[in-house]
Amino acid sequence: MTEQIKYTLEEANQYFAVAYNSSIWKFLEKKENTEDEQQEIINLAHASLLHWSKNPDCKKVNLQRGEYMISMAYIHAGRKEQALYYAERCKRITEDHREENDDFDLAYSCLIMAMALSLNNRKEEAAQYLEEAKRLGEGIDGEKDKRIFTSDLREAVEGILAPL
Repeated sequence: MTEQIKYTLEEANQYFAVAYNSSIWKFLEKKENTEDEQQEIINLAHASLLHWSKNPDCKKVNLQRGEYMISMAYIHAGRKEQALYYAERCKRITEDHREENDDFDLAYSCLIMAMALSLNNRKEEAAQYLEEAKRLGEGIDGEKDKRIFTSDLREAVEGILAPL
């Protein structure tokens, strides 16, 4: 018989926020996802943000990153209106709560805006956000964080932003 683990509600929210967010990456790393997998990515992103928002230690930066992930899920599913809606939410939270951001958060908020705008065929605006993301990415201090952002930027430019 398996030993049953008991969690407090706070511990459960923390567990599911992290687990759902981590589960998204296996799908995003694939070149193509089925329609069911695309829906699962979207559901996981929303669930992760919901659980983060219920955590008493949740900060605005956690919400911003959750909105980023939801926008990313919609981008990968090709759902342009929803992708832009959540990218705008991400950008607004990032700008309104700069004191909580790490140096890469603003760069990522510009990158997700560029991607969502490009998906919505708003190429000129997307190009402006892409340039701002590149500029902000150059200012990321941590070597590992900068390397991850540069890789994500390159993937975005080769993918959704290729027409720019």
